[in-house]
Amino acid sequence: MLILESIFVFALGAICGSFFNVLILRKNTGESVVWEGSRCLSCGHKLAPLDIIPIFSYLFLGGKCRYCGSKFSAQYPFVEFLVACLALAIYLKFAVISPYSPIGETPYLQWLFYFSAFSALFLVATYDFRQKIIDTHFLYVFLAFSALEAIWRWKLIMDLGFIAQDIISSFAIALFFYLVWFFSGGRWMGRGDTDLAFVASLFLGFPLNIGMLLLSFWIGGFSGILLLVFRGSKYGLKSEIPFGPFLALALFIAWYFGGLFSFLW
Repeated sequence: MLILESIFVFALGAICGSFFNVLILRKNTGESVVWEGSRCLSCGHKLAPLDIIPIFSYLFLGGKCRYCGSKFSAQYPFVEFLVACLALAIYLKFAVISPYSPIGETPYLQWLFYFSAFSALFLVATYDFRQKIIDTHFLYVFLAFSALEAIWRWKLIMDLGFIAQDIISSFAIALFFYLVWFFSGGRWMGRGDTDLAFVASLFLGFPLNIGMLLLSFWIGGFSGILLLVFRGSKYGLKSEIPFGPFLALALFIAWYFGGLFSFLW
């Protein structure tokens, strides 16, 4: 049963990833994400249903349009695969690893809530990666989930000191990001990263948000070194590298493997 459910969740995640590609690519372009079908960006030909099966169509067609032969961006299958893995990882967390969360003990309800929340975060991070800006619409959606998560967590604990720790630490982390942005003139950090840091910190609460902060800079620093070593001709010390994806990945790791940060308390 678990295997069949896992396959279903993975497939559902891939379908969601396909839709997320549309959201990311058509955001702020004026194109409808509902009424306008998928088309080849080179020849403009409308794609048939068999051309847009998540992951498989890209592999079957060799990453090319069947009508004009132009190459499709690798972003399409990559995003579909990542979201599929995200959906499966969240499902396994509640079905196998840790069947408890602040919102209850029903795996399907937990999966729906957290997959929706992390999907919003994924959109924030991916759009930031492409456009180097934190999109406020995607961020507001994640903020709604973050607020619900925090409220459920506070209702469960019912301790004013605990609530104060969450709020104060979230503002402190956001202030740290703001100061980095302010004193660097935007060279080291974008202004939108401050907002994302606050929302992400509120989602996790204290002390996991401290672990997220540390981990995001470790991931960012390591990624920067790799880019300098392997893509030195394209990236330099003054290159703009969006921080949102590092923060999003750190949040997910801190949430998924919270026990790794037990040294913080």
